[in-house]
Amino acid sequence: MEVHEEQVSTPVTGHITAKRLLQYILSARGICHENALILALMRLETDASTFNTKWSIQQWIDKLNEYINAINIKLNLLGYKIIRINHGIGRNAVTLKTKQDFGPFEDNTAVLAHDNGSAVLQPIVLPESNRFFVYVNLASTEETKLATRFNQKEIEFIKWAIEQFIMSGETIVEGIASDTSVIVREVNRILIAATGDSNLAKWRKLSTFSVGSTNLFQFQELTATEIEDLLLRLCELKWFCRTKEGKFGIDLRCIAELEEYLTSMYNLNTCQNCHKLAIQGVRCGNESCRGEDEETGENSPPQIWHVDCFKHYITHVSKNCDLCGSSLITEGVYVI
Repeated sequence: MEVHEEQVSTPVTGHITAKRLLQYILSARGICHENALILALMRLETDASTFNTKWSIQQWIDKLNEYINAINIKLNLLGYKIIRINHGIGRNAVTLKTKQDFGPFEDNTAVLAHDNGSAVLQPIVLPESNRFFVYVNLASTEETKLATRFNQKEIEFIKWAIEQFIMSGETIVEGIASDTSVIVREVNRILIAATGDSNLAKWRKLSTFSVGSTNLFQFQELTATEIEDLLLRLCELKWFCRTKEGKFGIDLRCIAELEEYLTSMYNLNTCQNCHKLAIQGVRCGNESCRGEDEETGENSPPQIWHVDCFKHYITHVSKNCDLCGSSLITEGVYVI
């Protein structure tokens, strides 16, 4: 997932708005989609009678970022920060999933537009976005970060569960990937657009950084009931996620908080394009496609891309893996 670190650009006034935006993020368990915050900011500006109908959506995004940067100045003193992180499934897929949540608000929020020389109010059109804002702990170790919410046995379970997710992700499964997966549909759409071939054969390999609950109930230090309750809490806090098939995996907050720990501890490959942790997207299908880690000398997993990064790569860079030369059009692996 691509994480954006932005610096404060301009002074921001309006601490009440900043305070309420922070409260909104915290009320959403510390993680919010960018468009949700844009709409929240618009509502706050409306309530304060300062809503500017002439602003473009980019101006609203810029204003939101100014508020977030101002909030971070104060949060840093307390050991916390709001970071921006892009979801690995891509802008189009995230937008489709969130459209039903934001659609009614878009229709009821008007901005000034110009039509044939006359100014008219039109419903706001939110941008395609896979960006989320996440409230994170800046503590130096993963143990310290986890200890703010979990006891020692729960921390041990979380670390053990993450190991299960990683081991699952290293396994390539042969077979036809289901079109019910948003990643499979999105990658297929990208491949067809890149080649112009609507009859392009679908890949027959997939991997997933997720496991079933039966596997997770094998942890010995907690009872089945305790594990079930903890999994529900982890999903609510966006540390873990649950798929439609009932499997559990790593969610955005876990990546945002523990990315450095995950990449170093488990020798995970980062996205070839943005160099951030990738656990959803596309992997090179050539099993011999393995570089050497400069620090450990160990072989790293095959090249991997987030969905949007894969689209950029095969559209603007190459349709072949730059490490092994294999075709990414025919020899890819869905990472779902």
